[in-house]
Amino acid sequence: MPHPSPSLPRHNGEAIRTIRKLRNLAMKELAAAVHITPQSLSNVENERKPVSFDLLNRIATALEVPLDAISRVRIATGRRPAELVPNRENVA
Repeated sequence: MPHPSPSLPRHNGEAIRTIRKLRNLAMKELAAAVHITPQSLSNVENERKPVSFDLLNRIATALEVPLDAISRVRIATGRRPAELVPNRENVA
């Protein structure tokens, strides 16, 4: 029987959402690219469920970022990932 992928701590969701928005990808588009439902992606982004290493790797590939970039967003900028996405209402 195959071993399930280990789950990673629930701290990557906000970074995934931020990078997805910076890439102008709809949740539905990213979900389709990584072969999960939009609801499952929502659960990942809202950190309702832990993410397997395999899924995190597929998400990073679809977002065209190195796997560790998802964890480094806050470290590199000193800001929460959500602070990096411009408020669309304030963009001309």
